[in-house]
Amino acid sequence: MISPPAVDVLHRPIAALVRAYGAPASVATRDDGQHVVFGDATASVSAIVDDDATIHAVDLVFPAGTRFSIELEGKTHTFTFGTTTSLGARDELATDAETEGANFRVFRRTAGSGLVLVFEPKTALLTHVVIGDRATLLRLGYLTDPTPIQNRFPFAAPVLKHTAVPDGSGDHATVLRIDLDRGGRVKSVAVIVASDDAAFDQQLVTRLASDAYAPAKLGGRSIGASVFREVRH
Repeated sequence: MISPPAVDVLHRPIAALVRAYGAPASVATRDDGQHVVFGDATASVSAIVDDDATIHAVDLVFPAGTRFSIELEGKTHTFTFGTTTSLGARDELATDAETEGANFRVFRRTAGSGLVLVFEPKTALLTHVVIGDRATLLRLGYLTDPTPIQNRFPFAAPVLKHTAVPDGSGDHATVLRIDLDRGGRVKSVAVIVASDDAAFDQQLVTRLASDAYAPAKLGGRSIGASVFREVRH
């Protein structure tokens, strides 16, 4: 079983998690950010990254009984998956509380970042721990827009329509960043997380150049964007 990472992975390249956990279990580009997931059958660490593969939030899911410690506003707190309750967290962190939803509570970590505790709706026991920048937590839906009177421009991520490299399987994985123009055509391909087969990785760069995507949209208008693609082999 993997162990919860230290919070100092924030603002570091995704390679920091690759070194700790090996090849990611999955990679996806979503409307709320780009997600790289590491894990096994019992635990997972999801990193939400920008186009440069820099981590801005992590979402942790671990078995009941796993303890995780984090410092909030200069004080260390410890939470236990499957044991810490929603009301218990509220009482312990009352001075750091910011907001809450139907099954989560948000607390200040620093001036620019926050901690989200997510609870199972029926039992109110801790299931997820999310740590990240405030802007990323806003995009993930845990914080409300501080300027709601401004016009919102919803973003929709690109969607793969055609590829010369179908999804495969295997113990090895290559993660690539694909830059797209406003028509969904590939402008460039770069290896972000290399496998142990350099020749295979270089072939991928060439082969994925012919892929086609439904373009990203911002406020309903097509725009250029970047996506992450994982190829297992």
